[in-house]
Amino acid sequence: MPELERITVEGFRSIRSIVDLPLGDINILIGANGAGKSNFIGVFEFLRSIRRGELQSYVGKNGGAERILHFGSRTTEKIRIHVFFKDDINQYEIELEPTISEDLLPSREVVYFWGDKKTSEPFQDTLMRKGREAGISDEEARDTARHVRQHLDRWRIYHFHDTGNKSPMKKTPDINDNRFLRSDGSNLAAFLYFLRQKHSDEYGQIVKTVQRIAPFFRDFDLAPDRLNEKKIRLEWRHADSGGFFDVSSLSDGSLRFMALATLLLQPKELRSSVILMDEPELGLHPLAITMLASLIKQASHKSQLIVATQSSLLLDHFEPKDIMVAELEDGGTTINRLDTEQLSEWLEDYSLGQLWEKNEIGGRPS
Repeated sequence: MPELERITVEGFRSIRSIVDLPLGDINILIGANGAGKSNFIGVFEFLRSIRRGELQSYVGKNGGAERILHFGSRTTEKIRIHVFFKDDINQYEIELEPTISEDLLPSREVVYFWGDKKTSEPFQDTLMRKGREAGISDEEARDTARHVRQHLDRWRIYHFHDTGNKSPMKKTPDINDNRFLRSDGSNLAAFLYFLRQKHSDEYGQIVKTVQRIAPFFRDFDLAPDRLNEKKIRLEWRHADSGGFFDVSSLSDGSLRFMALATLLLQPKELRSSVILMDEPELGLHPLAITMLASLIKQASHKSQLIVATQSSLLLDHFEPKDIMVAELEDGGTTINRLDTEQLSEWLEDYSLGQLWEKNEIGGRPS
């Protein structure tokens, strides 16, 4: 059962109004460049910052309220986000308004929930702002807020785009930084070392999956740094020579795929309940993209996935019910799910990727 049932977003960046968008186990988001796919993913990052008490930090880092409000405060008075969860404590709504100093402050924040006896309407629990931060960030708030915080803590947004010389994945993390795989993969070596020590079956799956995409790869070589045993660096062994190589010897696509395989094949109990990825196919070989689709489907049995993509090949591996289409209409992002029945005849002759390229399902430059 998906963690998130549906979401409403109003006034956030390019999104003027998306109302009650249903979310399934798999949500593949397509659209032209500039249609707002990344802004939709950004909604969840925004909510995570709000939950952590980092609202003002987020606003400052993103250029102030005028840059975050849809077309600025002259056009948009407030941001409203309403999230519907699939459980008893099952809604969270927040409204934020700009200040003269270009901050954003919560003006309304409510948790909706049902009690022991089902009623036609949920109870409402209004949260009090904690200084300049949202009430949901208050660790001492009532139990209803605590349940919502737990939901928000189980979301994680992953970006493995940076594979340059200063890539977070090429750093030497603390060996004990292994509670979860970090959003930028900066603790990949430490996390893989932990999996090898404590979850050998899943570790073995990751190694075999990487081997299918990179036949030159035999295994990771993971051990504490000899000069500083509190640190660990990602190294690997070559399949033919048995030689040892550093992470810097990997191609960009190979390194990204190793991170993706680790993310999607890690033990279910360690995996986030909602995983968001923005264009994970970047730099991947077509065979790796096909494998990525298989991993997404496998992971969706225990996690809900929201994936923004520009890859028609990735799209080909999913069903119409899994697809959301982002488009710009009158300057605002709209997102709609595909209608399986409407596409049934088209799909007798074309794949989803082909229909997207022919602009029969939207999401292409107009």
